Amino acid sequence: MIDTGKMLLDYITAKKLLKIELGKMIGRNGLSVLQYTRRQSMQTQMLLKICHATKHNFFRDIADQLPDDYTITKPVDNSQSIEKDEIIAQLQEENKVLKIQNEVLMKVRG
Repeated sequence: MIDTGKMLLDYITAKKLLKIELGKMIGRNGLSVLQYTRRQSMQTQMLLKICHATKHNFFRDIADQLPDDYTITKPVDNSQSIEKDEIIAQLQEENKVLKIQNEVLMKVRG
């Protein structure tokens, strides 16, 4: 089992972060943070809130503890697809211009 409470406590200790400070960052009190550190698990929504508050990816820490042969779902990167579409559109436009220029040259030459 992955103990998120211990993970959080280790982070707080390493960063010398007061529980009351973290509590303020997540809209809770220091006692709530103390309770999170004493539990072996917590709701993902709360862990996500702590990630945003501390700018630390606890989910990555959890994932790093899983076996390497576990699969993941990577987000789809559409940026390259968009770039390719733009390049294709530019090349098609350039091709049209070159065809017109070629036709004009053929007419001029007779």
